[in-house]
Amino acid sequence: MTQPAQTVRSASWRRAWLTGALALCAFSLALVLVIGNRRHVTQHISVTAGSEGTTRALVGHMLAFELRQRGLSARIAESESSADELARVNAGEVDFALVSGAFRHRGFPHVREVSPLFPEALHLLVKRDLADQIGESLAGLRGRSVDLGPLNSATAGLAVEVLAFAGVTCAPEPARDTCLASNRALEQLVEAGNGAALPDAIFHLATVPSILATELIRTRGYTLVPIPFAEAFRQSALLDDVSTPERVGEIERRYTAEVEISPFTYQTEPPVPDAPLPTVGARLVLVANERISSAMVETVLETIFDSRFARIPQPPLHRSLLELPPRHPLHPGTIAFLGRDRPWISGGDVDRLANALSVLGALVGGSLFVWQSWRQRRSARRDELFGAYQLQIAALESRIVELELSAELALEPLISLQRDLLQLKGEALARYAAGELGNQATLTDLLVPLNAARDHVGSLLLHVRDNLEERAETQGISAEAVWDDAVERSEDESRES
Repeated sequence: MTQPAQTVRSASWRRAWLTGALALCAFSLALVLVIGNRRHVTQHISVTAGSEGTTRALVGHMLAFELRQRGLSARIAESESSADELARVNAGEVDFALVSGAFRHRGFPHVREVSPLFPEALHLLVKRDLADQIGESLAGLRGRSVDLGPLNSATAGLAVEVLAFAGVTCAPEPARDTCLASNRALEQLVEAGNGAALPDAIFHLATVPSILATELIRTRGYTLVPIPFAEAFRQSALLDDVSTPERVGEIERRYTAEVEISPFTYQTEPPVPDAPLPTVGARLVLVANERISSAMVETVLETIFDSRFARIPQPPLHRSLLELPPRHPLHPGTIAFLGRDRPWISGGDVDRLANALSVLGALVGGSLFVWQSWRQRRSARRDELFGAYQLQIAALESRIVELELSAELALEPLISLQRDLLQLKGEALARYAAGELGNQATLTDLLVPLNAARDHVGSLLLHVRDNLEERAETQGISAEAVWDDAVERSEDESRES
């Protein structure tokens, strides 16, 4: 090959290599851009926890902080009430929301449950000089001014339901037998100052410890009183659902529970409360719009259970919470997250497998028993048939011995014996071919004595033939004629008999 040709070929290879390298670089850059753009799109999420200035909002900020530690861009969006939170998630304006599990969640078809969290407590705060007058039945609230919480909030809905259960009626006008109801926003309560500007009692559903409750107890002269009938209140949901299934309300009693506020939670001197204080509570629930990706929901759940966020309450949040009955249909991401820890074979699968194996074992055992019984009966029939043939052979051998020991050896009995032996052999072979006589060893055990008897009869027939030939020679006739005559007479006698 000439030098110019080699140079051209080398230049062609260099161009091909350079083109391939550039194409690979372009593909890698496009892949990085696509992945980076996708990550950029999925990293931005929004969370609402209601109004700012509450402990629930503080919990929302803590969750957002932990999400940011995992590389997500999380922002907190303020909402006016529980109804507003659910409406914004349902419309897709906000991705996630922290809402009370007791709030009536109907009418939000695009909301999906992500995870239940820790319970919140309904705080009943009353002015300290009125605390002893309230009583366990809350009858002391009659004639007093009571703030039920912001309109369309879980606090207001739960306060109305608790008062209805206690038989206390509230109205917008003061009266002796009813309480004077108001629905102030949280900032209005904080800015109201002291004295008559504040109501006698305030309901507030919040994570413990509550920022508002701490402010009212330490600076505004309030204290906590118990709501001791939480379990009876929850159980009343049965009668409530049966009697008024379509009643308009914001709270579903069946999703409430008894919660205790620990002593010294809000103040140590004097202690508030001074003993474990029972009240009505409801579990906080994280919900999301159904269009949020499963991968994002799984990341949020990992953050909830595998970060410092899980240790906000005591005991800490555990993944077993996801096994609780959901308020909403579960988000697909939650279902996928649950599937991570579930074994390939569950306890129910093991039980079903054990039951199936038990049934199968019974069927196999029964089948083996039937098969073994059939096999034994078939073997018994074969043994019986073999024994019958052996008896027939023994009988034929006895006849042979009798003929052999008789004074004169006649041709006709020997021919009859020969026919019987051949017939018996043919029948035995037919039975063997039909599978009625067992294996080849059984057939051999049967044919050996049968063939021996046949050979014995054959030797006796040869002896008779020799005698006939000697007689024919003495009489001067042919041996064949004498033999044919003897055989013919034997056959005639056989037909006559």
